[in-house]
Parts: sequence; C-alpha cells; structure tokens
Amino acid sequence: MKKLLFFTFLIAAFTLSQENAHAQLFKKKDKPPKEKKTKKSKKKKDQAYQGFSPGQAPLTPEQRAKQQVSQVRKILNMFNFSIEKGYGYFSYQNELTGVSVVRNPRGDQLFIVPTGESSGQGPFNAYNNWFNDLTPLDITRIDDDAEVVGTDTTNFVYKNNGRINPFTLRLSFSIRKVDKKHLKRTGERIMTDDELLRIGGGISFGKFKFRNDRNTQDINARLRSFILPVQEISTTKIFGSVTYNAYRYGDLSLLVDLSGGVWKTKSSALNQSIVKYDPFFNLGVIFEQKISKYFKVYLRPSFEIRQYNISNDLISVPHKFSVFSIDIGALIKYPTYPRNKYKAHRVKMEHIFNGKIYRGRSIFQRQNPRTGQFGKSRKEKVRIGGN
Repeated sequence: MKKLLFFTFLIAAFTLSQENAHAQLFKKKDKPPKEKKTKKSKKKKDQAYQGFSPGQAPLTPEQRAKQQVSQVRKILNMFNFSIEKGYGYFSYQNELTGVSVVRNPRGDQLFIVPTGESSGQGPFNAYNNWFNDLTPLDITRIDDDAEVVGTDTTNFVYKNNGRINPFTLRLSFSIRKVDKKHLKRTGERIMTDDELLRIGGGISFGKFKFRNDRNTQDINARLRSFILPVQEISTTKIFGSVTYNAYRYGDLSLLVDLSGGVWKTKSSALNQSIVKYDPFFNLGVIFEQKISKYFKVYLRPSFEIRQYNISNDLISVPHKFSVFSIDIGALIKYPTYPRNKYKAHRVKMEHIFNGKIYRGRSIFQRQNPRTGQFGKSRKEKVRIGGN
C-alpha cells in the first residue's frame, strides 16, 4: 500500500513539472512601453536623410536656407541667349510715283524725270540709277519717238526676287508663370519653370542676293527692264522683341514672337547721304523643343517687311522687301545650380550635397531624368563597371 502511494506521488509531480515547462515555453513576452516621438527625435531623423536627397529640392524654409543657392546664378538664369541661322526668300518691289519713265532711242537710255518734265525743251532733271543712287544725266532733249509712261496715271512697279540667309544673336529676359496650385494650397507665391513672356532684343546680319541681274515690269514692253548696278546688298539690323508662350504640350511649346527695329546697309551698297531707312517689323511663330531646363532648340518661320527710300528735293523712290524665312535656333540659359564635382556618387539628378543643391548632368541633358532617360555613354558604363 505504501509503495502504491509513493508511485502515485511521483507521477503527479512529473505531470505538474511538464505543465510548468510548457507554460514557460509558450509564454508571451512583455513588450517594452512605446516611447513618445518628440520634436527633437523627429528633427534628428529628418537630419539623417538630409545628407543626400535626389530629385527636386525641398520646399521647406529651413531646407531652403541650407541650400545656399547663389543669388547671382538665380538672376543670370532669368536671361536667355539665342543663336539663329535662317534660310529665306524675299520679293522686291520698286513702285515709281511722281515721275515719268522714259526710254530714249538715242543711246538706248532708260531714265526717270519728275512728272511734267517729259516734254518740251530741256535741260531735264533726269536720273538713270534710282536703285542705290540718283545719278543725274545731261538730257537736253527727249525725242518724239521716245517711249514715255507717266506714273500719275499708271501703277508702274519694277519687280525682282532672291534669297537671304540671316545670322541672328538674341538676348532676352524671362518672365515666368506663377505656380497657381502651390499658391492656392500654401499661399506661397513661387514661380514655375514655364515661361510666360520673353522680352529682349538682338542683332542680325544678312545679305539680299537678287536672283536676276535686272528688275522687270509688265506695263510697257518697249521700256524693258532696269539693269541692277549691284546684285547683293549686305544689311545689319538691331531689334527689340516680345515673345509670348501661347501653348505647351509636354516638352513642346508654341510661342508667338514679334520684333521690330532699325536696319541699315553697308555704305558701299547705297548712297547713305540720300537714303532713308524705314523701321522694320517681323512676326514669327516659334516651335520649341525642350532638351533640358537650360537648353532648347526651335524652328521659327517668320514674315518681315523692310523698305528704304532714295530721294532728293525732286524725286523720292521707294524700295520694298517682303521677306519670308525659317530660322533654326538654339537657346541656352545659365544654370541655377553648379555641377557637383564629386563624381563618385554618380548622381544624375538634382540633389543636395553638404547642404547645397547641385546638378549631376551637363546643361544639354535632362536635369531630372526618368527611367530610360539617363543615357549613359559606353565610356561611362565601362568606367563605372557597367556592361
């Protein structure tokens, strides 16, 4: 009986010890109490990520203060420098008014005289070169068989055409659009990269090259044509311009450009003492492709009107040019951020490094490329160990 009680006690003790061990094995551990996030701990966490941050620059005032962007760079970035090369066609008209056009059979001379002097006895105030000078002729008699056409009763116009290939340099100032969404959301007025207006000016050089060596008219066949003393006229123009950004779709923009100013020819081309140049006007449309925020290329078809007048006390002769041209141009802006000279990190986007904003690429490449737009060259891939 005693042995039976002893074995029963041993079995009960063993069972109890197994249950305690199982409870200790699967017992849930107590979690430590959560620490409350304070402003200091949050600030430390933010600072841990400020050493390197690709992409767009942060917009918080504290981070902007640390960026230390040069104000000189900001100002220079508002200016645009453009280079254009044009290919154009012009039509020329020389409308004669207040004169009579005479072809005298003696010597086969073509000349003009003031209206009312084409008959009677001379001497006459006759001129045979009214294109770039008023060269006087000694005319004492107009023969009875001479061909005379009065411009007071006939619309008499000499015509010609040719080409002009101008080279243009421009400097303009950008007025940018306000970020309306950001203004509505935060009340802060900041400007976007999209331009609203460009206001500026420039200088252009070109040469009128006449296709034919003579001006023709279709009023009187016997008067025939006027032989040009020169076939090329070199010109220079200085202008101001206003460009309006009318429409943008992605990286393509449509702009309307209006320019006007003064122009002049070389002194060897025209007699500068008797020539007067009218102001010119040019209206164009710009189709612009954005390569990066600092570099753009564009096509600019345009129409332009120029005129000069050769005149003295008796005669005034206008010469009008209607020019259509297509310019191929490139626009460059000074970069807001310097390029990071530490190339070891291989960052291709705008980023913060040591408290300042840098760009990682050339101004001729996208500054914040997306997937598929990084465009590494073969040399770059080999240098950084790529395939």
